[in-house]
Amino acid sequence: MTTKVNLPIAPIVILARPQMGENIGAAARAMMNCGLAELRLVSPRDGWPNPLAVPMAAGGRKILENAVVFESLAAATHDVSFMVAASARRRDLPIKNADPRVAATLLLAHARDALAFDTGAETSPRTALLFGPEASGLNNDEVALADILVTAPLNPAYPSLNLAQAVFLMAWEWRMATLADSEQLADGPEGVSAPADLEKRAYFMSRLQDVLAREGFFSNAEMAPIVHRNLTCLLARSAPTEQELNTLHGILTLFERNTEAGGDNS
Repeated sequence: MTTKVNLPIAPIVILARPQMGENIGAAARAMMNCGLAELRLVSPRDGWPNPLAVPMAAGGRKILENAVVFESLAAATHDVSFMVAASARRRDLPIKNADPRVAATLLLAHARDALAFDTGAETSPRTALLFGPEASGLNNDEVALADILVTAPLNPAYPSLNLAQAVFLMAWEWRMATLADSEQLADGPEGVSAPADLEKRAYFMSRLQDVLAREGFFSNAEMAPIVHRNLTCLLARSAPTEQELNTLHGILTLFERNTEAGGDNS
């Protein structure tokens, strides 16, 4: 008797500010090779659709046809709870670093968790692979939104990959991880909520920064974006569930009430 296996939903591939249509098409072909189907584009330089992408996509043309364009990375990750960002180099940021194989394993584990906690809602937490523009790669603010920064152990004299090569490398590692792990997905632990998506985490960060600003935490204007980035990385590393994030919101609410009460009594 064959046991039915519930496979986790494959990660979304997000290309931030891609520059060349040919590379977008080649990336779609790489996705099709490895069983990834959902492509999101953030502010493609030459607009979309781009006829130069079609010949390079070959059998992945359907992926191009279904690709969705967003004006910002925040909008493109509104339903993402766990994201891996790819870069040719490590960054001076407090973010987990991993090679492609380890990153794919962690991505699969998180995708399984999201599937286990699926409540049947129209949208469930998703995972994503994030890639930057060909010329410069992702900037630090974009990397800070990710849970893991992946760098491949390539020739240190020339570690840079073409965009489509980078997509294929991570898509291949995802496929190998899913093929190696075909056990039946168990139910999630009772009483534990689903992972908080990036939109919910971003809202909490916005609220926290407002509280810090009102309390005079920032000694100067230059300090605010640095603190915001550091706290964003901290939150990403912790990968909080919705329940945990609600607890943090409760702490902020209590803090605000106590502050207001203190102001009324003065």
